[in-house]
Amino acid sequence: MKKMSSVGLFLLLNSVYFFSYFQRVGIPGTIFNELQSTFSVSATTIVGLGSLTFFVYGLMQIFSGVLSDRFGGFKTFLIGAFLLSVSSILFSFSHSVSMLFTTRAIVGFSAGFIYISLIKILTTIYPEKKFPFYLGITLVLGYSGGIFATYPLERLVSYLGWRNSLLLIGIICSICTIICFSVFRISGTPSTKKQTFSLPLLMGVLKNTHSLPLFISSPINFGIYFLFQSTIGKKFLQDFCAFSSSDASLFTFIMMITNTVFTFVSSYTSGLTGKRRSIITSATFITLTALLILFFNLSFLNKKGLFLVSYILLAIGAAAGPVYTTTMKESNAISIAATSVGLLNTITYLFIGFLGWCTGFILDHFRDASVEKEGIIIYPPSAYRAIFLFCIILAVCSFLVSLLIKDKQQKLCNSS
Repeated sequence: MKKMSSVGLFLLLNSVYFFSYFQRVGIPGTIFNELQSTFSVSATTIVGLGSLTFFVYGLMQIFSGVLSDRFGGFKTFLIGAFLLSVSSILFSFSHSVSMLFTTRAIVGFSAGFIYISLIKILTTIYPEKKFPFYLGITLVLGYSGGIFATYPLERLVSYLGWRNSLLLIGIICSICTIICFSVFRISGTPSTKKQTFSLPLLMGVLKNTHSLPLFISSPINFGIYFLFQSTIGKKFLQDFCAFSSSDASLFTFIMMITNTVFTFVSSYTSGLTGKRRSIITSATFITLTALLILFFNLSFLNKKGLFLVSYILLAIGAAAGPVYTTTMKESNAISIAATSVGLLNTITYLFIGFLGWCTGFILDHFRDASVEKEGIIIYPPSAYRAIFLFCIILAVCSFLVSLLIKDKQQKLCNSS
């Protein structure tokens, strides 16, 4: 039977990635108050749902990278897609906190296979010069799931409730997975290059001096953005600005769209010019600027328009994700492309989980100064001020370290 077209294959794979990214953005951020009200738990518990997902997702990145290099990207992709479908549906049936955490852990485990498997597939079926372009398209399609996880999800939840909404989404994800499996089984797929893995190769990634700045700057820059996008961005606007749920989710909706557009722009520009460092340094500076505006506005002005500007700048600053990924891939041997990128993602998402945990801890530290209304806890400005200041310190570190990142041409000169 004739194999399916590369375009059809590309879109089919990314339909599952869409739901993988949706799960990471929408929960708990968009339904923070709904979950807190339903289960009557603390902010640390709700934020912990996101942190757990990111911890498990992060830990799985290195293992999924190794498995993708060893067995090929398509097999690991299907494993992740199947588990993601099952856990997405089970989450909507959770009636205890333990069930919430169990299903979210499985979501993190399964989603950990999908992105790295896609990186492996892109690396092996497209020429190196086209990799940044196709990576950018992949991220745009995946990030569309993040866009749907903001305002559209909030509207869906307002009509159907959070359980029915997430059940419906889980069912659609399952349908996409079944189609993937059926098409792969009937028509076949291009084979990905399988590589053997050894511990010395992994240690080489860790010891590579060109990789070290990426391991520091990327987690901080993307982690701060994701904290606002998927955890406290909507909650902050509801608590401090008294935004309605729909208005607050509209801010994160705009934020996600901005990040999606500029992610493609940074990926395309990087591929066109071959420049990596200048894009990354600019991105870290934009993130730092956004946080300074956010802190100043919270402390002195309280201008709603400035909060939107800050959110947009955070989204632009985080759009260097594919540039970080490309730089990491170029800094290491092609035989361990998925492993090296997986290690970067491991550190990034472990940091996201850690940052989320710190945020929940800070919010609960100000619990005595908070106000409870209809089961929803409204935290004081001082709590968010402390969170923003913590993020500013991290952003300064990210910017300074980004200055040490080298372009591919510089690496070649230094090694010759």
